Amino acid sequence: MDDFLEMVEEELLHQKVLLKKSKQVLRKAAEGALRCRARKERTVIYWIKREGGRQQEVNISDQKDLIKALLDKRVSEVTLTAAEKNIRALQKLKEQYQSNAFTDVMGQLSKSYHDAVLVLGYAQTLDKEGKPIQYHFDPEKHIHETNCGLMVRSKSEVIITNTLTGYGIPFSYEKDFTRYEGDAWPLQPDFAFDLPNGEVKLWEHLGMLTKEKYCKHNADKLYWYQKLGFHIGRNLIITQDDAKGNCSSPYIDKMIREHLLPYYRR
Repeated sequence: MDDFLEMVEEELLHQKVLLKKSKQVLRKAAEGALRCRARKERTVIYWIKREGGRQQEVNISDQKDLIKALLDKRVSEVTLTAAEKNIRALQKLKEQYQSNAFTDVMGQLSKSYHDAVLVLGYAQTLDKEGKPIQYHFDPEKHIHETNCGLMVRSKSEVIITNTLTGYGIPFSYEKDFTRYEGDAWPLQPDFAFDLPNGEVKLWEHLGMLTKEKYCKHNADKLYWYQKLGFHIGRNLIITQDDAKGNCSSPYIDKMIREHLLPYYRR
């Protein structure tokens, strides 16, 4: 479901709430309606009701509670009518609306087109031997080997890398990400994804949050990501180890299935 349908669903729920509240008010509402007449000194408010088969007008200018009750009644009547109409329109819109979001379109394409997407993605991220490109290798820091042969810094990154390759999702590991022209110290996001719709997603896994220097370094990266238009939950994925330094494999899998796999759905 794309953002538009989520918005429709939220509005549909809002209209149902208004409908329910309006019905509750009307079940307890007083009979009749009110009418105002302007006089020289003040506006006089009358209660219009039927009694003994005849319409009666009673001056209720000093009965604030009754005035409020009759006002609420009329507001609820109009609100109820509009809510019923809106609910029918929104339900019909949900039934007829066809999403053309990239991930939904991909879900309708044949395997041949999905394979073409992967071929293009691999062409950007794999070396001549068919392994993910190792952009910055430091034998003292990149000490953990993944299933695809990529050397990474932590066991958590092993989990992420193995899960990505298991799903066949193309990615770049620690590839330079320039902040501006001539950037001498480009960012190196843990994982970068050049998505088939032309967008870019980044993934940072935070593993040493007990170290102040590490936290400050990543806070600076988040500052630049924000400045460059990358926002958590949209095109920036953030995960972290727990207090014991452990990384949850099921949670990593969940993040990939939610944020990346739909672009390569088969």
